[in-house]
Amino acid sequence: MEIVKIALAWSAFAAFHSLTVSEGYERLARRAMGERSFEAFHRLLFTAYSAAATAATLLYVHSLPDAPLYRIEGWARIAFHAVQASGAALLFWTPWDLREFIGLRPPRRQLHTEKAYGIVRHPLYLGFSILLAFNPVLTRNSLATAAAIIAYFYLGTFLEERRMERAFGEEYREYRKRVPRFLPRCKRVPEATH
Repeated sequence: MEIVKIALAWSAFAAFHSLTVSEGYERLARRAMGERSFEAFHRLLFTAYSAAATAATLLYVHSLPDAPLYRIEGWARIAFHAVQASGAALLFWTPWDLREFIGLRPPRRQLHTEKAYGIVRHPLYLGFSILLAFNPVLTRNSLATAAAIIAYFYLGTFLEERRMERAFGEEYREYRKRVPRFLPRCKRVPEATH
């Protein structure tokens, strides 16, 4: 039963989050706040209520009865942490501005295609997914939470890409042709000629 409750909680979070990044919500917020206030405060308000919704969902999940699934030890634990380190490295290699992200600085309208964005179009989602998927200590609730978040990250890429295409047009379409969405491509090594 807890799995169903967790799935419903994260589904409610996903619906709320998706609604608040939708075009319709943005139009409504622009009308309600006025153009100047929207540009100045919308991202900061979005970050605040997204953080509150995330915290509320995590606290709710934490309040539910839980059961351990596994605890990896020894070399396998080191291997899991090494994979997690690759996810963290991807996050650090992704160019982003914290002040811009939380709304303390106006966004610069530019398409990032450098660094980690040259490997996958959604490196932040991939990096966090790796951290969640390779946790060496897992409970039933943490597994359900990780699965829900990773699924939302993946589904969210479709919504985000529609916004990016509206914002950057042909430049984004060309980028999308070159760079995979979520999983890096393995490049073939050219065969040596004799």
